Amino acid sequence: MKIAICEDFAEDRKKLLQYCEETDEHDISLFSSGEDLLNSPDLSSLNLLFLDIEMEQQDGIQVMKSLEFSNPFTMIAFCTSHQEMMPDAFGRNVISFLSKPIQKHSVEQCIHKTKYLIREFAPIEVDDNIQIPCKDILYLHSEQKYTIFYTTDGNYFLSHIPLKQWAEDLTELGFCAISRYHIINLKYFLKLIHQTVMIAGGKRLPVSRRHLPQLKSQADSYTLRTLRYAAPHPVKSFKEKQ
Repeated sequence: MKIAICEDFAEDRKKLLQYCEETDEHDISLFSSGEDLLNSPDLSSLNLLFLDIEMEQQDGIQVMKSLEFSNPFTMIAFCTSHQEMMPDAFGRNVISFLSKPIQKHSVEQCIHKTKYLIREFAPIEVDDNIQIPCKDILYLHSEQKYTIFYTTDGNYFLSHIPLKQWAEDLTELGFCAISRYHIINLKYFLKLIHQTVMIAGGKRLPVSRRHLPQLKSQADSYTLRTLRYAAPHPVKSFKEKQ
């Protein structure tokens, strides 16, 4: 996950960086002004932005408004010591308000929440003119030289990218390869029945012995991560589902 910290006070930048690294995040860019951030070549690939509201020239609210249209999938966590500015800082990209001095657990929550939202809404570019949100993808199937994306509404889309490459690209977004021919969205995993997986809609797909340990591990990790923000009550682990 790519994170940026835009904060004009050096000590606050350093503290945010420390908390991110302690949460095992290391792809982090630092900016001391809104202008530097908006001119960065890495701007379009950011997943999470810790953004100071009170900055000279372009303040955090102005930066947010610029990003709402150019970077609709960049999540923003505002950092402020002035609570009275919060009503002006609400936006469709904003996921949290962190009060200074910022606490480590607040940074961790923003990181975990962003990862959850990415898995739900990040657009997957299946082809040049086709993008599908993660939450709408049910499973992928390898068919000769194509990869077929099957969606929750019953449609399907062809991609020229091989399934093996998709397996590498989609793992962090909550997808798991269960054989040489199939990748499932763990959001729709229901249970394992012998050597087959049942997913939403009653669809059953074969699981290879080689991929079985990976499925068990990734399914449990996915459940635990999702619990942090998505579940109102305890959810059974993979082992309890069997």
